Formats: sequence, C-alpha cells, structure tokens
Amino acid sequence: MREIGESKSKLGLLLIAAATLVAVYLGWRMFWFLTDDAFIAFRYLSNSRLGYGYVWNAPPFRPVEGYTSFLWVVLLDVVWRVGGVEPPAAANNISLVCTYLTLLVGAQMVLKLKLNERLGKHRLLFLSLVLLGVVTNRTFLAWSSSGLETALFNLLLTLWIYCSLFVKRGSGHWVFWLTLVTGLLCLTRPDGLLFAAATVLQVAGTMWRPRQRADGRKQ
Repeated sequence: MREIGESKSKLGLLLIAAATLVAVYLGWRMFWFLTDDAFIAFRYLSNSRLGYGYVWNAPPFRPVEGYTSFLWVVLLDVVWRVGGVEPPAAANNISLVCTYLTLLVGAQMVLKLKLNERLGKHRLLFLSLVLLGVVTNRTFLAWSSSGLETALFNLLLTLWIYCSLFVKRGSGHWVFWLTLVTGLLCLTRPDGLLFAAATVLQVAGTMWRPRQRADGRKQ
C-alpha cells in the first residue's frame, strides 16, 4: 500500500510539473515583450564585444558606466560569446529558464512545509493551488520576459527566502548559501542591498544566540 501511495505521489508530481511547464510557456508566449530599457544593457554588451569593455561610449568619447544589473549583463555576455546568441534573442529565453527555476524553488518550499498528518495528505493539492495562483498571475507571466533582469532577480530572491527558511540555521551550509545568494542579488540589482542588510541581521542574530545561551549556562 505504501508503495502504491508513493507511486501515486510521483505520478501526481509529474502531472503537476507538466501542466506548470505548459502553462508558463503559453503565458510567456502570450505576454512576450522586449522593453526599450533592455537595449541599454545590449549597448554595453555590443561595446564589450568590440573590445571597449562595458562602456556606453566608444572612443574617442569618455567611457561611461551606467547599467545597474552587472550579473545580468555578464550572463548575456557569456551566452553571446559561448553560444553565439545575441542578447535580443537570448534575453527572454534566459528569463523563461529563470521563471521555471523560480517555480521549482517555490515548489520545493511547499513540499518541505511542516504539516501535521492530516494536512500532509493533501500536500499535492496545496502545491497545485500555489502553482495555479502563480502561473495565472498576469504580472508574473509578463515579467517572465521583458529583456530585463527581473526574472533573474525573482529567482535569486526566491532562493534567498528558501535559504532563510529551509536551510538549517547556524550551519556552515546556511551561512555559505545565504551569503552567496545575497551577493548575487546585489550584483543583479541595487535592491539586493536591502537583502544584504537583512542577511547581516540574520547571521549576526543566529551567531549571537548560542553565545547568550552559553553565557546563561556559565552563570
């Protein structure tokens, strides 16, 4: 009976995954757009390919750096240099991959929620409802494209939440992954600095508590 239940769970997960993949792809195609602002980063990439680095102006004009999404620019540059796919063609495809990964991390959080035995029997139902709510959200689907770093930032932010809540606090793995994701958030958008401050508070608070307990025992 237990094996039958596990088989049904695996089949249910596969069906949910397949439905999510199709729904997101259709939504991505329906709301696909490439904003004008994306071409700001594309110009920096073009100058980099010409050998001038990530600058707005080519010589003899003064080189100016004005983009705010360094990690996104580097990612597009790597794809262009390695795969030969130019940024306007690659950007939204990369965003789609980031969107899928965001949903994967979100699904992992739902599956790892601590539920009592009664609620645990309906975990797949909860997962289905969460994913249904996300993939039918017009804003979420719209920003699965755009050419900007939004989908990448959403992925990293979801990973940051996962590290904060589902990785064992105080462990070396927790500190490593939380700080790594925080660093990537900061490199993706200036908004990441807000999460850098939150990360410092989390790590400091977690490291401070064991010392307080140890001091209490000594007393």
